Amino acid sequence: MKKLILLSLTVLSMIISVNAQSLSSLSKSVGLVDQLMQAADVNKEQATAGAGTLFEMAKGSIDAKDFEQIADVVPDMDKMLDAVPSLGENSESLLSTTAHSVMGMPQVISTFEKLGISKEKISLFTPVMVKWVENKGSKHLGNLLKNAF
Repeated sequence: MKKLILLSLTVLSMIISVNAQSLSSLSKSVGLVDQLMQAADVNKEQATAGAGTLFEMAKGSIDAKDFEQIADVVPDMDKMLDAVPSLGENSESLLSTTAHSVMGMPQVISTFEKLGISKEKISLFTPVMVKWVENKGSKHLGNLLKNAF
């Protein structure tokens, strides 16, 4: 009887261990946009454009080579940047002229509002994005992005 219980506990322990490893792998494989959707309670388009907006703002204050390294660890970075809505009819992208200026954050807020995302949710996007870059790239790249925000 003791052997049967011990065997049952061993098998159960193995099952739990395998399931925990699967969940860990799954959480690492979930994309940045999916994580943003969940963390900020936004849809896919909002998460994509919101991330693009923040990446575009960061791009203006990070050395080009460093930003390229960040872009290398973020799948679909180009799609995110392309999803940033324009300010008006004549503007190529929302932050194209203001990325290097002090006006960057007000423009980000305007873009988030245009996307139907409250400005309070910006603070939900940034830690997810920084953690993503840290996990997929390095702590150094995460810190660069964090400082840009």
